[in-house]
Amino acid sequence: MVKSKISYKFVLKYLALFFVCLVLANGNINGISPFLFAFYFAGLYAGVDEKLLSAFTLASAVAVDVSLPSFYSALTVVAVGLVVFYFHKIIKKRIRFWEIVLFYLLSLITFVFYARHDVLGVVLYLVLGMVCLYGYVVVMQSLTLRKNCFKLTLNESICFLFCIATLGIGVAGIAVFNVEIYRFVLMLLVFVFTAVGNLPLTLALTLAFSLGVGLSQFSIAMVAEFAILAMLGGMFGQPNKLKTIILTIATDLFLQYYFFSSGLNILYNLIPVIVASLKLLITPKRTIDSLADFVYVKRSELSTRNLINNTRRALRRRMSELSNVFMEMKQIHLKLVKKGLNKEELTAMLVREVNSTCCKDCLDKNHCTRAMRDDNKTNLEYLVETALTKGKLTLLDLPSSLTNRCAKINQVITLINRLSDEYKQYKNMMADVNNVKILLADQMGAVGKLLLDLGEEIDSNVTFDVVKENKIINKLLNNDIECGEVLLYNEKQDMSVVLILKGKVPSYPVLEKLITDCMKMPMQISQVSPLEDGGLTSVTLRKSNKYDCVFGLASCNKAGNVECGDCHSIIRLTKDRFLLALCDGMGSGQSAHKMSSMTLGLIENFYKAGFDNDVVLESVNKLLAINNGEDYSTLDICLVDLNNNIADFIKVGAPFSAIKREGSIELLEGGALPIGALESITPSTYKTTISTKDIVVMATDGITDAFKSQDNFVEFINHIATNNPQTIAESVLNEAMRLNNMEAKDDMTVLVARTYLKNLK
Repeated sequence: MVKSKISYKFVLKYLALFFVCLVLANGNINGISPFLFAFYFAGLYAGVDEKLLSAFTLASAVAVDVSLPSFYSALTVVAVGLVVFYFHKIIKKRIRFWEIVLFYLLSLITFVFYARHDVLGVVLYLVLGMVCLYGYVVVMQSLTLRKNCFKLTLNESICFLFCIATLGIGVAGIAVFNVEIYRFVLMLLVFVFTAVGNLPLTLALTLAFSLGVGLSQFSIAMVAEFAILAMLGGMFGQPNKLKTIILTIATDLFLQYYFFSSGLNILYNLIPVIVASLKLLITPKRTIDSLADFVYVKRSELSTRNLINNTRRALRRRMSELSNVFMEMKQIHLKLVKKGLNKEELTAMLVREVNSTCCKDCLDKNHCTRAMRDDNKTNLEYLVETALTKGKLTLLDLPSSLTNRCAKINQVITLINRLSDEYKQYKNMMADVNNVKILLADQMGAVGKLLLDLGEEIDSNVTFDVVKENKIINKLLNNDIECGEVLLYNEKQDMSVVLILKGKVPSYPVLEKLITDCMKMPMQISQVSPLEDGGLTSVTLRKSNKYDCVFGLASCNKAGNVECGDCHSIIRLTKDRFLLALCDGMGSGQSAHKMSSMTLGLIENFYKAGFDNDVVLESVNKLLAINNGEDYSTLDICLVDLNNNIADFIKVGAPFSAIKREGSIELLEGGALPIGALESITPSTYKTTISTKDIVVMATDGITDAFKSQDNFVEFINHIATNNPQTIAESVLNEAMRLNNMEAKDDMTVLVARTYLKNLK
């Protein structure tokens, strides 16, 4: 059996929680003490362990005031709190803030019953209690969310100082042997935070705590005293601890003697100062440094954000170096491409092979070599050239002068035909090898260019906006959305916001509207991913596109085929670019589907990787030309830029497409051979601007052939009244089927797209 281990951090955490409960139970202002019960409900709301918190609350209330009214009041508060907590746990629904306020007020029914004769006191208790509840909730949420940083919004800072003041109220009445504990706490605050070097924070904490003590004792003299000590510590706090301690003790002794105390009280008041000084002296430097990192978030963030920009510049240099490597490898591969023999060299080589093979043991060798040397060479060259040209040499191709005198003419014919076939096979093999080398060279060059382009994209500083980050945190917390961290940055006019949210992510439209209101520009969620730290989710929002796109698709298989040889693709390449593509494999059925699917898969992956059009098409064409023999595909691509409403059309063997504009139809002609047919291709390309009223219609040849002519197709498209892409696609397919007597003679696919202006509020 494995026993769970309780860490010392866990013990210290809940010992501190119990101490806070005791202090808050002890605090009161003229008999009004709502602090403990407000803290209890705030703890339940913030997710503090309900069992320990309930036990600490009940024990603290009884320890400070051993009476039945106090016990019953605390018991009622704890009972209501646990019922509410477990009820929401059973229904698996988070407690909302207005509910926690309502149940907090309900839990005070016993207290109100006992204090009913003091109406004004009850009213003040309830009002101050709700203020405390709100302050404790805000602080506990911020501490829960910001585990490793202390960046607070203005509202959180005010609530935090208010909570410090309530702790001061509770500590004010605690004394050990006439030594007031609050003086030790205050001096420790002064010493520690002046050692950190944060005078504004030191002064704020000191004033808040001393103000709480002053409210409890109806005296604010110590506020002035500790303000002076805090400012003095700030002047000499770094880097000399000893100088700070000596000056602070001397200053406090002077103030006590002339303004605040006399006689033995001076000694009692000086003891906490000395103890706090000793505590500072024995505190390790690394503890002070870690506290400095904790409270100096701005400094830490600036360092981190500067590191981001430095890292980007270093990455840019590395990418440039990698780009040079790939460019050099491209040149090496191009140099490895072997050039074939020209016609004269090939003929001479084969003639030498015939002479060395057939004529080697011939009895007429000397006669042919000496007496008929030139004539014999001419005849053999003619035979070789004929075999290479026609593919096969026959007796009918032989000159009579050679037939009459050559005793091995049949062997010559057989050898020349065999050498011709072997050379053709070798030539095809070398062409494939060279194509592979050229393909690798092109890919390496494309990767090198891509790395260089990526390096240029990131070679710019990312700017941050801390003011708006705090504004966003305030906005989210005010809408009951627990946000632990916000990072807002601008990269090449592309604004992005990263949120670290705790718990369930709110609905996307709500979150987008809140961030849009803060940023004064349309924002949309681009990525949501849970973090390894349990319960936290990273949400990234980016500036919304000006336009968006809707699509329609209709298709049918050739009659009798189970699979369609046409394939389509509709993918978002980036947040502002769409790829629309139709691919029609030669033939129909399973083989055509396999071919078009493979071609389109390659196209999609190349475009997703960020390669240029030329590289994509040439690379895919070479791959298909090497591997697929007589299997080809037509390709019809449309790339849509959603920010500028610009469309790029690329056609490789595809039929015409149409853009239905207001009052006219623009045809985009196809051209070139199908992809994979030749070693290189020259696609038909078009670049045009499309408005929100324009409709793009792309179709495979099964559709366009059914209409018989472009005019028929244009006339039909022009008479379609709707602008719904899906309705248009179905109408075109139905008309094509009608023209073919309701029989699909080929695979048919229609892809329709229309951009529209988004409602950016």
